[in-house]
Amino acid sequence: MIRFITAFIILTHTLYAAALPVKFSGNKTFSDRTLYEVIGLKPPLFFEFWKSEQKLDPNKVKALTPLIENFYKSHGFYNAKAKSDIKDNTIVFLIKENEPIKVAKISAISALDIKPIIPFHNQDRFDPEAFVKSKKEIRKFYANHQYCNVELNAKAYVDIEKNLAYIVYDVKPNEKCFFGKISIETKENISPEIIKSLLYFKQGDPYSTELIKRSYKEIYANEGIDRVIIDDSRHNGKSVPVDVKVSAYPKPIHIKAGAGFSSDEGINLLMGIKHRNILGDLKTVGIEARYSQIKSYIQIFTDVPLVNHYRLGGNIAIKREIYDGYNEESLITRVDLKRSIFPHRFRGSIFYEDIATTDSNDPINFPNGKLQIFSPEGSWEVDRRDSIIEPSKGYRLNARVMGSIKSQLSDATYYKLFLSGSYHLPVSFGVTSFRLKYGAIKLLQGRIPPSYRFYAGGMNSNRAYNFRQLGPQNSNGDPIGAFSITEGSVELRFPLSESFKAVLFTDITYLGDTTLPDYQKPYISIGPGIRYKTPIGPIALDVGFDFNDFSRFAIHFHIGELF
Repeated sequence: MIRFITAFIILTHTLYAAALPVKFSGNKTFSDRTLYEVIGLKPPLFFEFWKSEQKLDPNKVKALTPLIENFYKSHGFYNAKAKSDIKDNTIVFLIKENEPIKVAKISAISALDIKPIIPFHNQDRFDPEAFVKSKKEIRKFYANHQYCNVELNAKAYVDIEKNLAYIVYDVKPNEKCFFGKISIETKENISPEIIKSLLYFKQGDPYSTELIKRSYKEIYANEGIDRVIIDDSRHNGKSVPVDVKVSAYPKPIHIKAGAGFSSDEGINLLMGIKHRNILGDLKTVGIEARYSQIKSYIQIFTDVPLVNHYRLGGNIAIKREIYDGYNEESLITRVDLKRSIFPHRFRGSIFYEDIATTDSNDPINFPNGKLQIFSPEGSWEVDRRDSIIEPSKGYRLNARVMGSIKSQLSDATYYKLFLSGSYHLPVSFGVTSFRLKYGAIKLLQGRIPPSYRFYAGGMNSNRAYNFRQLGPQNSNGDPIGAFSITEGSVELRFPLSESFKAVLFTDITYLGDTTLPDYQKPYISIGPGIRYKTPIGPIALDVGFDFNDFSRFAIHFHIGELF
């Protein structure tokens, strides 16, 4: 009986053993946080004071130790050993990494140059996971160069005694492939011709999975699309038939509402309703209202996809905006014709604005009264970034020009030019991003609204200053804007953890009262920032300091990378 009670007590203690904190010892290559995730724990970061320290049931330790060893082996440490111990009421995983497997030789037999895809160089640590991924990337690379069938023989010969790996890639492509017959199946009043015009390939074109990827993006850009399937799995020799199936949302009426906050505009509220397939063929019409502490508007808009990647759109809006020193109310009517030819986007527009400047405290720089402007506008954009929300490589260029001639419909003869570009370069410890923009206005006759000028400062400009607070001011201390601007920014973004990144940045701004800024007078800011990763983009906090006067600074909050 006593033995039974003793056994019961021991068993009960084992089943209900108190969870203990966890530590790692001996790990040099991988951080504690990485190893915590391997065993299923996610401890709080140093500033997450509201979260309690995660603990582990001692009964699970024996089963988790092999996980750590297998993780090391999957990253080239074939001789790694792990064991566990309990010291001072703490579970300690003792890790002996030992020497990793090093790459001794790489052989690549390939019709195309696959060296940039191979993730290894001689004497690098051999990583089996990276090796498996490289095989997928090589197949994808060939598929983007017209080879739909590739025989890939990739092997890694590992000498455990010498800790060496010999890697061989042998790629034997078939004949170059072409897109075959294209079948399109649509529902909900969508014409197959409209979908066909959104594809970036046609029958007889050279085969490329990149063209299929672009086609997905182009079709999903139409808000009425619920699902797209582009099936290119049926290979008939060098011919690749394609089956395209498209379905629209069964409930085309979409209501949206949202709220947010930014350091530039304060509280933001948005509400709208749209029909995403009115009268069929993905035509959209809707109404939208937005309010912030700086800008408010209500607009009716429409968008109509046309053949050959053209789109026709337009809107009518009533807008109110508050500036330092004056307010502005306007009625805007706009018609756009757009065309997408990847990676280029073109837009030609005609817009009419009836603008009233009110509540001015400066009749010289901000005269009260009404103006009307009737302008054509043209723009071009090329976007080769790997991500719109959080780019890590690639570039984006944009050019926009508008102007008018004084007439019964326009109170000014002027032109306005704006050029911008950004470039993202991955480095070993993060991403370096660059941005440059230039804008100029030339007034030849009449008057233009003061809001047409360039205002600097804010999260999308020079971050040592608050929104529109940089540059020349009137006697009341209100910014009057500039007729030309050049701005540049450099950011270094590097990870702190899986969810957080740090940023170091510098901005420089030049302003002028002619079409060329005064390059003898730079405004320079420097500062740090932090990013928290979310599904809708990183939540960002930046603090900018004036390089020449650190007592001047500004704090900026926004969602998404700035460029």
